[in-house]
Amino acid sequence: MNLRLTVSRLALCAIVVLALFVQHAWDEHGSVDKVIAACGDALLITGCAGRIWCALYIAGRKNQALVDCGPYSLTRNPLYFFSFLAFVGAGLSFESLTLAALFGVVFFATHWPTIRLEEHFLRGRFGDAFDAYTRRVPRFFPRFSRYQGAESLVVNTHVFTRTMLEASLIPLVYLGAQAIEEGHAQGILPTYLWLY
Repeated sequence: MNLRLTVSRLALCAIVVLALFVQHAWDEHGSVDKVIAACGDALLITGCAGRIWCALYIAGRKNQALVDCGPYSLTRNPLYFFSFLAFVGAGLSFESLTLAALFGVVFFATHWPTIRLEEHFLRGRFGDAFDAYTRRVPRFFPRFSRYQGAESLVVNTHVFTRTMLEASLIPLVYLGAQAIEEGHAQGILPTYLWLY
């Protein structure tokens, strides 16, 4: 397992352990609480669907071809962008802006160096074509006006299926967050700190 995944998973586990002992400061079932939870759900689902969409375009082609259509016409790193949305959505699923910010910080701390390394590799592999691509397409945040689809795709079904199954687990974060929140509500889990 690579270092980025190990560090990322350890940091996420630390945040989840923190979540066991903190609770959001909003009125439970109040309007702020509901809006934050709904935003978390939306980001988790968007992250899941986005990663599946990306897999359609890159499954089996990663590092073999310079993929510049579909989600890769919006941002050079759509898989990471959709993962970022899922990370923030995970924090919001706990109905906490603080936990969402922590998840976002963990994402950038663990993924940004990898994004830079992968771009360095692609520049070495594809040269001028990659440089032209970087001039057209932003590194991280999408530019929707630049969308270009593909008329047809050849998909490695084994890689796509694996990615789809992994991505489909993302919305389960919401259930975990709700179980922890219910544990606090029932007094099973102690609350030592209230967060916004």
